[in-house]
Amino acid sequence: MLYDSALTGIAAASASILLYHALQKSYTTQRQRAWIITGFASAFTTLCSAPFVLDVVWSRGDLRALHPRFHLAALTCRAFQGSLLADLIVGCKYYRSSVTICWGWIHHCTYILLIQFLIHRRWAHFFCLALVMELPTAYLALSFLHPRVRHDGLFCATFLVTRILFHLFLLHALCTSRGLAVVQGSYLPALFMALAFPGHAVWFVQSVRGAIRRRCVRRASMSQIEKQQPPERTVFPDQALVSASLASLEEPQWRRVEIMLSAM
Repeated sequence: MLYDSALTGIAAASASILLYHALQKSYTTQRQRAWIITGFASAFTTLCSAPFVLDVVWSRGDLRALHPRFHLAALTCRAFQGSLLADLIVGCKYYRSSVTICWGWIHHCTYILLIQFLIHRRWAHFFCLALVMELPTAYLALSFLHPRVRHDGLFCATFLVTRILFHLFLLHALCTSRGLAVVQGSYLPALFMALAFPGHAVWFVQSVRGAIRRRCVRRASMSQIEKQQPPERTVFPDQALVSASLASLEEPQWRRVEIMLSAM
């Protein structure tokens, strides 16, 4: 089986569907189950993007140092393509409300066709380089599957570094003479990056606003709890002696006699 064959994508889709059925009973809510395929796909593609990202990092941003790694690039792209298809198939049956028109059907179908085009043009390694942007998606999925690890600041930080700053870097690099030389003088990769950036920017702004709103709600809740709790009274030694004396005076006569007899 060739790595860049459509059969690889079908195999990846089948594996994603089997993975969902194997893990769905481990999560109670439909919202959690909707992140199973996305979470594993984004984690896998983020790991596969590491060698391509390191090429650019070691070369200080020179895209000419990017090694094609055709087999790894094609396999990663087909796996991502298959996971998108599996998410649509499984979502239509088990979590239809989570598969929206914009971020579900339009987003997934667009990327399936885009990956097919990039593989045909032998630009799969550039797509793998950009797949490091799946890191915040992987963390977000992990946060839904295991809420204890959720941290709004960490998610916003990874989103800012990958989908905003690194995205802008790639957009600029693909418009330079060095970047154009790598893609045979075509502006299509830069155009694809430019079209995807507004969606990332909107998502980032919404994430920051959501994080600020949740933080304000937590602070308001803590303040309300503190107001409801009675203030603690500080007891001094003299006050303790006076209280003990008053308590002894309030005891019945027979109780004081019993205490005196026991002390003899």
